[in-house]
Amino acid sequence: MLTKKLAEDIVHQTMLRLRHNINVISPSGVILASGDKMRVENIHEGALYVAQSKETLIINEENIALYPNTKPGINMPIMYQDEVVGVIGITGDSEDMLEIANLVQLTTEIMAHQAIVESKSEWQRKNNDYIFEALVHGSKLDGTLTERIQKLPFALSGPFQVILVSLNEASYAENTIPFFFEDLFYKQPILAGHSQLQEYYILLTSCMEQNCRPIIKALRKQKQKLPSLQIGVGPVVQHLSQLPYSYQGARTALKFAAINNELTFFEDVELYSLFKPLESEEVQAFYRRVLKNLDAKQLETLQSFFDCNLQLKHCAQQLNIHRHTLTYRLNKIRELTGYDPQYFEDAVLLKMACTLRTLQTMKAI
Repeated sequence: MLTKKLAEDIVHQTMLRLRHNINVISPSGVILASGDKMRVENIHEGALYVAQSKETLIINEENIALYPNTKPGINMPIMYQDEVVGVIGITGDSEDMLEIANLVQLTTEIMAHQAIVESKSEWQRKNNDYIFEALVHGSKLDGTLTERIQKLPFALSGPFQVILVSLNEASYAENTIPFFFEDLFYKQPILAGHSQLQEYYILLTSCMEQNCRPIIKALRKQKQKLPSLQIGVGPVVQHLSQLPYSYQGARTALKFAAINNELTFFEDVELYSLFKPLESEEVQAFYRRVLKNLDAKQLETLQSFFDCNLQLKHCAQQLNIHRHTLTYRLNKIRELTGYDPQYFEDAVLLKMACTLRTLQTMKAI
């Protein structure tokens, strides 16, 4: 159905280009908008005939008596999916308007079609957001939620996987992400939308490896185009009741994506999710104790050593220093901390301490 606002927009846009009065009328015959404000909310008998017959009606001096409270002119149906959603009338001598009448009708139907489609799309987006928020926060499948799920164009079938995408800072890219999603997920059984400020969600359903691999590949490619994009991928779960776990996993992965500056899977950082909150005294005491007495250069050396997978030659090249210089720095770190970066168990502790320290530092900014 046409809204009053849409009817007013149609009248305004059409009358800018015509020297005739325009009426937009509901299927029940009520004039919703008109260049003649006195006619608004009056009943148009001619429009009632058009709405019922789906045929164009020309009112002139010969038949005007059959349609009380009307004026000479052309009245045409506004169609949407073979249904009459309204009537548009052009007041004036019909012979003068025959050439432009069809164009006015077409233009009006395009405007109505676009408005109705956008309205339906907006409702669907809100419905998707409602379903996603309810499921990932553990809401029970009550009557309301079940009814909303049934209105999706596909069934929610497992396995499931949650992916979170965020932008480090506001940019023009915010407007491109929804369109990227629409192209990527066209006609696929996927929920995607805007969950928080500068953050988007993707809920993959029927998530078999062969289905998900192209999506992950496309997200990696988008990440290359938009370096500020951060992507966290949650674990695959089998049931809707497990979605909170996949969501929290994606959120954990998203935190580390900001450090790694690459698409991050929960499984790769799962160990850190076992820690208490970063703000806890125990976590802060741990990384401060392990990294005690290290200056900025030593911390940078240690992080680079881990980034290079403990490979001395690669790390030395990365830091642009001689291998012997790197060995000297690592030995110095061992002396200051009591942990040897080249010894597996000590390296694990140092790596965890460095990562937790980085996370806490980023959160404090």
